[in-house]
Amino acid sequence: MKSPPIFNITYMLRTEYISRLRECNTLNVIFQLTDKCVLSCKYCFAKGTHNGKPITFPIELLDQAIYQAFQTNHSYVVFEWTGGEPLLVGKYFFENVIELQKKHSTKPYENCVQTSGNLFDPGLIDFLIENEFSISTTIDGTRTIHNQNRPTNTNQGSYDAVVKTMNYIRDKGASCGFISTITKNNLGFENEMLECFQQLEVNSFHSNPYIYYEKNNVKDNSIALSKEDVARYFISEFNAWVERGKISPVPRTVYDIIKCLQKQAPISDTICTYGGRCLTNFVALTPNGDAYLCPKFTGSDNMMLGNIQQSTLLELLSVESKKMCELIDQRVEAINKCAQNKCGYFYICNGGCPYHSFIASEGQNISEVDHLCQSKQMIFDYLHDILYTINEKE
Repeated sequence: MKSPPIFNITYMLRTEYISRLRECNTLNVIFQLTDKCVLSCKYCFAKGTHNGKPITFPIELLDQAIYQAFQTNHSYVVFEWTGGEPLLVGKYFFENVIELQKKHSTKPYENCVQTSGNLFDPGLIDFLIENEFSISTTIDGTRTIHNQNRPTNTNQGSYDAVVKTMNYIRDKGASCGFISTITKNNLGFENEMLECFQQLEVNSFHSNPYIYYEKNNVKDNSIALSKEDVARYFISEFNAWVERGKISPVPRTVYDIIKCLQKQAPISDTICTYGGRCLTNFVALTPNGDAYLCPKFTGSDNMMLGNIQQSTLLELLSVESKKMCELIDQRVEAINKCAQNKCGYFYICNGGCPYHSFIASEGQNISEVDHLCQSKQMIFDYLHDILYTINEKE
């Protein structure tokens, strides 16, 4: 095995980290419209997290949030509408969204909806497509795997309903992407998943590993992935893809890693997972105006940035705000632990995911080493060796 090249093994200064954050010109605003859903997914981090807050944003607060999103220093805004199940709020809500965006827009923007796909509402779907909302859903694998992971509230399978929704969207001339959440139910079925996704005529997809976190309202440790499971899955996914001739669908997670390894440089078209620039460019809002770094932190008081009824998004996302200063210091500490460990792959993972650091700290901070650091190094090592062997043969 050839040792991986060593990159960025110097301690990062706080000013350097802030400079990295400012390189990103896109603000992602995630509206968690409701914590209610039509599914009872075994791993849901969102269901029941709003603790009695309104079912969705009052129009006055929605107006305030959209206005504030256009007042930050970013040059582009992505509005992401999630839940629970965002389609539960109905067509009237999204009509107000469009009206308010037209009223307040000062820069380019786009809209994305992440639906379970199980709530089939043709009128609302048509409206979203007509107004250029991109729509995404979740399919966890084959019908059997998906139904194990994502049953309805009445414990029925949801796979057929999701595929029906996806096909309807495509028949209307729009695209419908999806992500896959990976649990123990997926292990050993990587080839079957690719075959299933090919039959669904999918070009690419992302895989998100399910990691158990004790403080989540919804959790199932029996299907959660261990660190070894995570490495095993992504390596097996890569091997299955290669054995199939590297045809569509492309597993984006391993594909992006390979791009980094080939260039020996980071990819620049993401601020999530391997972006390392999420802190001031990513915010999740709940129906009472509470703001968090990410939807996965919702309900964790120590990760709340504040409330947009007391402080604006511009103020909450400023590197000068008290909470953001604290979180920046924690991320710099986490990154410097990577340097201390002499990791040769920092240029790929950028210190890892803050939420995985949060899990590693048992919900105390985001300064710990990413919970999946060992898993990622195993994946990076494997793919690095494959590429090195190929280069040697050439």
